[in-house]
Amino acid sequence: MDESTDFPGLPILMAILRYPYLDSFHEDLLLCKPLPTTTTGNEIFKLLDGFFAKNSILWDNCVDVCTDGEKAMTGKMSGAIAKIKKANGCSSSHCILHRHALAMKKMPPFIKEVLSQTVKIINFIKSRPKNNRLFKILCDDVGSLHTSLLLTQK
Repeated sequence: MDESTDFPGLPILMAILRYPYLDSFHEDLLLCKPLPTTTTGNEIFKLLDGFFAKNSILWDNCVDVCTDGEKAMTGKMSGAIAKIKKANGCSSSHCILHRHALAMKKMPPFIKEVLSQTVKIINFIKSRPKNNRLFKILCDDVGSLHTSLLLTQK
């Protein structure tokens, strides 16, 4: 789970669901919604809890919550994790992206180069509003379902 402000003035909460299916684990985007007011633990929990209620998802099905470690997420009293633990007692862990970064160190050089070029392209598109607008027009012209980049890569 992560809250992001990659769109100026529009904080967004994203939650990815990881679940066992057949013989392996699958990951799917559970939600990507704007936070209407602030990025406090209360607001994050309220949005997530409302989403769960609206979609008949039980908190008992939540086993672990993985976050980026920011205070709004991990604060002992008012962080989103504290509120989730109060709702169902699940565990929490730190973001798996750090593990992915470690795994990248052992990637073959040609894959690292592809990822490096991808990051440069994303950073170029996200660096200026005009680039973002042109990217959206390009995506619309080719009939893409997605017309914006949600995350900036560093």
